[in-house]
Order: sequence, then C-alpha cells, then structure tokens
Amino acid sequence: MKNRLFFIGFGNMAEAIYQRLDKKLFENVFLIEKSEDRRNQIDKKNLTDTQILKQLGEVKFNSSDVLILAVKPNQIDTACKEIDPFVEEKQNIPIIISIAAGIEISSIRNNFSKFHEEINVFRAMPNLCAKNGGSVTGLYGEFANDKGSSSTNVISKIFSSVGEILWVKKESDLHIVTAISGSGPAYIFYIMQTMIKAAEELGLDEESAKILVTHTVIGSGKMGVSINDFAEQISKVTSKGGTTEVAMNLFKKKNFSLIFKQAIKAAHSKSKEISNS
Repeated sequence: MKNRLFFIGFGNMAEAIYQRLDKKLFENVFLIEKSEDRRNQIDKKNLTDTQILKQLGEVKFNSSDVLILAVKPNQIDTACKEIDPFVEEKQNIPIIISIAAGIEISSIRNNFSKFHEEINVFRAMPNLCAKNGGSVTGLYGEFANDKGSSSTNVISKIFSSVGEILWVKKESDLHIVTAISGSGPAYIFYIMQTMIKAAEELGLDEESAKILVTHTVIGSGKMGVSINDFAEQISKVTSKGGTTEVAMNLFKKKNFSLIFKQAIKAAHSKSKEISNS
C-alpha cells in the first residue's frame, strides 16, 4: 500500500519540503491549512494532484499514512487534538512527524486520548536552506532503531529531498541540531553580511562584494565536506607575515572563538528551555 501524505499546516518550511518532494512516492498528498488567506495563496500556485483542505474531514487513517505536523510550536497541542478523533484503531495509527522546534515526543503523545505508547512519533529539524535543497535535517524517533523499517525509510526519503539527513541517537541531541544547523544559517548570513559591509567600506561596490563573499562561502563549504583537519587547512592559508595571519591574530586577540561558542551554547540552552516550558 502506498503512503498518503498529510501536511498539517502549510507554512514556508512545509512548502519547501512539498516543492522538492517526489510526489510519486505517495498515493495522495493533502494540505490541511486553516488560514483562508494562505489557502488562497496556495490555490494560485496551481499545485497538481494535491488536495487543499481547511480541515481533515472524515478521513480514515491507516498505518502507512504520514502526517507532517508543520504548525508553530504553540499550535501543536491544538493540531494533535484535532487529529485525535481520527486515530480510532491501534493497527491503523499513522506515522506522525513534527517539525516544531522544542516540542518533545512525550508532549505530542499526551495530546492523544488513546494508544499513547503505540503512536509512532518522529521529530525532524530542517533549516531554512531546505528552500534550495541545501538543508541538513536532524531526525529522531523512538522506534527508529531499525533503520530498515518502512516508516524510517519513508521519512528519510521525505527529508532527503531537501538536503542531507542525520539520524541522531537521543532526542536531546536535537537541541544541538537546533543550535548548530537550525539557527546556523543566521550565523553564516551574519558573517557574510559583515564581510560584505567591510568590503564596501574598503571601496568595493555592493554587487562585487556580494559575489566575492557568497562564492567564498560556497567554495569553502564544499571543500569543508572533505576536510578532516581544519587547523591544518587554516595554516595553509595563513602565511607567515601575510594578510591572513594579521586577521587571524586579531580574531584570537578578541577571542572570537569563545564568543561564537558562547552564542551557540546560548541557543542550545534556549532550545532546552522551550522544550521544558
């Protein structure tokens, strides 16, 4: 039996996943979106072979169905309680994936009136780069130990469509994923913005500065995939008495490494705080 896919909420991240997803993997795709304005926006996109609904209606779930909870963290409880009446039989519990940051599996399960322990909930933490297929998505599920299971396979296929995937061993590891890759694009954009502004202040026009910075980041990122020793590569660029050495020495003097790590650890602590609230 082919999986049916339900997006519960259809914001920017859900749309990024939908756009890059191989729809042939699924018998049907449903977009459940309460906002009339958002539904009107979706209608204009002329999505073929996809049903756009305000609510689930009278569906009958089966165990091969996949539900992606793509609502905001503070809307998870409401979304689950609306799904709850349709989870009628133990053998027909659908696969549930939450992309809401900080909401733990136990909290999601508690919104269902029955079959708490049997409800197969997974969590996914993609990032903004899903839009161009460059995301890295952290994945976790309590029933994901068997990497050959049908549910694990379909989840891997869904999120591989928007980039790399990383199955983590503990749910708490998703706090690290959130602080590194979830928030990571903002860190990189901040550095890029700073480099572009510096280039402009030194006399380069904005367009040329952006080309230099973006392609330096792209090239470094591609090269970084195969680098095992970053310190060695830094030393290769940092010639004695040269320009890079002056810049690196200033980074060290200002303790840039410490500040950057403190910022990431602050994001990690906030992720844990959100999950406990």
